[in-house]
This record gives sequence, C-alpha cells and structure tokens, in this order.
Amino acid sequence: MMRLPLSWVQFMIDIGLLRRPDFLVKDVPEPPDEFSDGFIFREVRGGYQKWLHLKCPRCGEHIQIQLAGARRWTISIDWLNRPTVAPSIWQTGSCQAHFFIRKGVIDWCRDVGAPRQVVSRYV
Repeated sequence: MMRLPLSWVQFMIDIGLLRRPDFLVKDVPEPPDEFSDGFIFREVRGGYQKWLHLKCPRCGEHIQIQLAGARRWTISIDWLNRPTVAPSIWQTGSCQAHFFIRKGVIDWCRDVGAPRQVVSRYV
C-alpha cells in the first residue's frame, strides 16, 4: 500500500483536513538520538523491520519494541502513516503505562496507574 509523504499528512493536519493522531510513523536506519513527541520511529535495516522506538506518552522514557525474532510485536501502517501496534505496550519499568496504539491513537488499558497496593485485612 502506498503511504503519503509525512509532509503531505502534516499539511492536511495544518489546514484542518485531518485531526492529528497521537502518533505518526517515521522510518529510520538506526535509533534516533532524540525522540520527538507524536512519532514512532520504525528502525528498518536491509529492508527488514528491526525495532520500534518511541517516547512513553506518560513519563517520556524511551520504549524499544522488538519487530524481529520469535517473540515480537507487529506494526501495520495505513496510507496516512498512522501505526497500529499489536499486542499492547506495557512500560514495566518506571511509570507502568499500559496501552494499545490503534490507527495512531493511544488506547489506555484499565490497569494503568500506580502499582497495586496490598491492603492488610488484619489491622
């Protein structure tokens, strides 16, 4: 499927034809030094998808998602450069963010929040 150049998509957003999704995709040959809000960077080397890189929408940490190997995520990109990533993304390190990305939009999971606190029944 043909994808529109990002500059065209940005133009359509700027003039109000499209609503800006939470994420658009940029293909890169290696991980970027700095991550931009609103973009997922798909690392492609030798024609093969390797990794996705993005800033956590909650805490801003770098999230790196594997696209190659036996245990991997999948990404589909529509003609407007909006990604759909499966399965969900769960930032298990710092902020516990857990979400799906569907057509470029974040869909938060219900378990998002602080780690569960155990409350003793014996006070």
